[in-house]
Parts: sequence; structure tokens; C-alpha cells
Amino acid sequence: MLSKLPTQRQHLHLSPSSSMETVGRPRGRPRGSKNKPKAPIFVTYDPPMSPYIVEVPSGNDVVEALNRFCRRKAIGFCVLSGSGSVADVTLRQPSPAAPGSTITFHGKFDLLSVSATFLPPPPRTSLSPPFSNFFTVSLAGPQGQVIGGFVAGPLVAAGAVYVVATSFNNPSYHQLPAAEEEQRDSAEGEGQSPPVSGHVATGSGGESMYSCHMGGSDVIWSPNAKAPPSH
Repeated sequence: MLSKLPTQRQHLHLSPSSSMETVGRPRGRPRGSKNKPKAPIFVTYDPPMSPYIVEVPSGNDVVEALNRFCRRKAIGFCVLSGSGSVADVTLRQPSPAAPGSTITFHGKFDLLSVSATFLPPPPRTSLSPPFSNFFTVSLAGPQGQVIGGFVAGPLVAAGAVYVVATSFNNPSYHQLPAAEEEQRDSAEGEGQSPPVSGHVATGSGGESMYSCHMGGSDVIWSPNAKAPPSH
């Protein structure tokens, strides 16, 4: 009878402690831990085409300013229109005897139309188009004469010049199978197409905007306009 008393005391001593351990250690995740709202994921991407309105300050070369803008952003640029005044315009002279010669018009001229393309730097794995950037203008002189052609020198802004353009990225270049069409026409007895005349200068997007050479009449003269005298 006396030997069983320590066992009962030990049982009474351990029983409360074990019940306290069970209550003091909750198991599992806290309530609501799996239902917390997650932060939204935003995916940003550049659109294939974006409109731009560019202002070129007075005294700056319009061609070089747009060229620097495209290189800095690494985008292609297609100029749709322009407005403002420019001074001392250098255009390519339409002289078959002296290809590549230029002519400079001194004075202030108003921009009637602008057409230009700035190609983005091509990827290493893509085929580069066999032509360089170009910049053409049509201008109105102080006496109503209209001139135009490919710009062959600085196009200095005589005031604020505004250019409306659109950007493009990753353009794809496709060469149409003209040779296959000629062979098909010859096989059908329709004859071959006449060869296309003219020359297009080759170059990359990093070339100067004034290095484009094309054949034919590059400068547009109005009926009342007269070429400046040769010196």
C-alpha cells in the first residue's frame, strides 16, 4: 500500500503539465494566410508604332536633329509632314553629266512637305534593306517659287520647325521575286518585262543622311522658278 503512493503522486504531477503543452502549441498555418491578395503583375511592352510630334529649335539642323533622336531611342522613324521655315537649303542638282553635284539656295523658305525615313539599327540575324536613309523636301520661296528634292546638306531651321512622324520597330524586309515573274511571263509567251532604270545607293542606318544618290531629276522646279547662276 505504501509503495504505490509515489506512483500516484507522479501521475498527478505530470498530468497538468502535459495538458498545458498541448494547449500552448497550435499547429498548422494561421487563419487567412493562404487568402492574402497577391500584388498585380504589370507587363510593359513597346507598341509597334507610336505617333510623335517633334519640335526642332531655330538654328539647328533638322536632319541631324532627327537622326540623333532616332539613334538615341534606337527606333525607326517615318516623317509624315512638317511645318516651319528653313534657310540655306542644299539640294542635289539634276545634272546627268555631273551626278552627285549639289546646289545651294540662300534665303528663307517655307516647308510645304517633308518625306523622310530613318531606319533602325538592324539585328544581326536579319537581312538589311539595300538602301540608306533619305530626306526629301518641297519648299516655297519668298517670290512664290517652289523647289524640292533630296536634301544634300544641312537643313537649318529659321524658326521653330514641327515634324509629325511615327516610329516603327523591327521592320521586315522582303525582296519580291521579280526573276520568277519574268521567267513565268516568258514561258507563257507574254514577253519579259522591261528593265527598271535608276540607281539606289546602299548603306546602313548609321550613314549620313546626305549620302543618298539617285538618278533622274531630283530637284523640282516650278514654271516661274529659275536656277541660280553658276559660279
